[in-house]
Amino acid sequence: MRHFSALVLTGLLLVACTKPPASAFYNRGAPESLLDVSSEVVNLSVADQPAIAELSNWIATDKPTRAELYCNESDARCSEARKLLEKHGISTMTVPSGESSVALVYERILARDCRQQFVDNTSNAYNASHPSYGCAIAANMLQQVSNKQQIINPNLMDVPPATVAVQARDRAYIANTQKPAYSVVTSVTASQGQ
Repeated sequence: MRHFSALVLTGLLLVACTKPPASAFYNRGAPESLLDVSSEVVNLSVADQPAIAELSNWIATDKPTRAELYCNESDARCSEARKLLEKHGISTMTVPSGESSVALVYERILARDCRQQFVDNTSNAYNASHPSYGCAIAANMLQQVSNKQQIINPNLMDVPPATVAVQARDRAYIANTQKPAYSVVTSVTASQGQ
């Protein structure tokens, strides 16, 4: 009888120590789970000089991720468009065609917020955390990263690009035309004395 109770006790301990199935756990605290990736394609013509100027303005306003150039390589406008794209550091794929157009591809990465709702965790046989556990920390980490592409495709060993620093410096030195220049007439103390 003693051996039987010891065997039953050992069996109960082994059953209690079984590992929970993988379905009991969620991907908690991973910043990648809060990212949404979308693509947008803008088609522009490169057939004449005004179209090249429009392409230049479009790229200066919003730099695409990559471009697909549909034209004959012997065409002067095609080579001008390719040089313009290379000047801005946009990877370009040339497809021989008679269309004389360019497809600008924008790959947008957006960070979602956590679901702000009550999560019922009463039927939790494995005493695991609720599915949104750690989501606030992951969302805060994502909000600190300005270039979300670094989370999906990081350049670990590359030299970081200096474009962001140059843009910040250029913004700092732009003259502020919205405020009038400082003078005694426009100062706060001069306007209060009147």
